[in-house]
Amino acid sequence: MMRVEVSFSYGERKALDGVDFSADKGRLLAVIGPNGSGKSTLLKCIAGILKPEGRIELDGEDITALSPRERAKLVSYVPQSSFPEFDFTVEEFVEMGTYFTGGSVERALKEVGMWEKKSESVLKLSGGEYQLVLIARALAQGGRVLLLDEPTSHLDVNHALEVMGLIKSLSRERIVVAVLHDLNLTLRYADDVLVLKNGKVIWFGPTEELTPDVLQRVYGIKFEFVRGNSGTAVVPSL
Repeated sequence: MMRVEVSFSYGERKALDGVDFSADKGRLLAVIGPNGSGKSTLLKCIAGILKPEGRIELDGEDITALSPRERAKLVSYVPQSSFPEFDFTVEEFVEMGTYFTGGSVERALKEVGMWEKKSESVLKLSGGEYQLVLIARALAQGGRVLLLDEPTSHLDVNHALEVMGLIKSLSRERIVVAVLHDLNLTLRYADDVLVLKNGKVIWFGPTEELTPDVLQRVYGIKFEFVRGNSGTAVVPSL
């Protein structure tokens, strides 16, 4: 289990204010909220990119004081997707994730289904394929925690569903926390949801207990949950 109790400020601006939650292996945790609510900042604090006040415990051990090298062995981070700029092969690109940890490139690429494309240039990949390679680079670290910041941004519907299906399967063997902006993907794939607004936790709990009223408090508009055979959809109520 990972337990997080943190606050963080950019100068005088409070970006995270007493954020308190837990995440477990086997349960995909989605972090949602409007722009500027602190979602990306939270992931960067857990990853060790930013230094928050408070504690981050992994199986009872406080990891906030660990060096970047030691933290990298425990926590892997996939930032918001950017487009590749250098002509690395897929294998070379993923190998960068093993710098501190000596993880397995082959295992990581096979886990995301991209081993057969290991010799291709990352510049020639589709958006969905590149996102899978970014995830593979994080998996190659071998950490017990996987953090993903908007992993479906810039993806079409088919690729978004493919990536979320992979992330869901990855959560069976590790703690996975994903910042999501698509509320329908959140309801479809997440087991637990953390809702942030202005750096504070508005709601945290199992996905099936999330209500339209919570979303209205956060986003300022009314929503309806439409339930069907394929699951629950979020629809803005005009």
